[in-house]
Amino acid sequence: RFLPVRKFKYTARRNRASLVAWPYIQKSRHLRLFPLLLFIIVSVEICLTFFKEQFDFYNSIIYNVQVPLQHLLYLYILYLALERKMARRIILLSSGIFLVVTIVTTIFFTQGNRINTISYCTGSIFIIIGILMKFHEMLQNPSEFNFLRNPFFYMLFAFLLFNVGTLPYFTMGNWLYYSLERKDILIVLINVMSIFNCVLYGTYSMAFTWIILRKESF
Repeated sequence: RFLPVRKFKYTARRNRASLVAWPYIQKSRHLRLFPLLLFIIVSVEICLTFFKEQFDFYNSIIYNVQVPLQHLLYLYILYLALERKMARRIILLSSGIFLVVTIVTTIFFTQGNRINTISYCTGSIFIIIGILMKFHEMLQNPSEFNFLRNPFFYMLFAFLLFNVGTLPYFTMGNWLYYSLERKDILIVLINVMSIFNCVLYGTYSMAFTWIILRKESF
């Protein structure tokens, strides 16, 4: 059974930080969605970690539902964070395409015991595009943008690194495991992904901690 790397410990800490920061992020259109996003991730990881022996089906079935939901929520966060109408339209169009690709590939091109790599890679590419569009907005007037005041920049940068760094893992995972049976290479990719997980979740935790310490609403 092909399983993505375990990450519930890191997401659990990050989720607690986002909940503590709730009084300061609840007025933000995009940041207030992070507790929901992290709850979805943490719930699935904890469930599969502690109750995996009770499941009589492949874990990939759950991931093939959770990951698209996660990507759609990330795209919605980017939609709310973007200010330009054209950029928002691109995100809406990307979300629609991603949803269609996910449904079609899940039904016709994904076996029950495999991760839907086409869906994951499509969602990651659209998220990367969305992050770059938001960076473009932020850097239009760098003299007026306070990077210390807005930790969302660092959260986006960490997630950009995560998506770029984990694309090889999800692109080649099924192929390496089932077709080539090269579990040695797969283990290397899993370890690399674990590093990106630590960077991503650590950045999120520090960002929410910074928000709490500043005690400023967003």
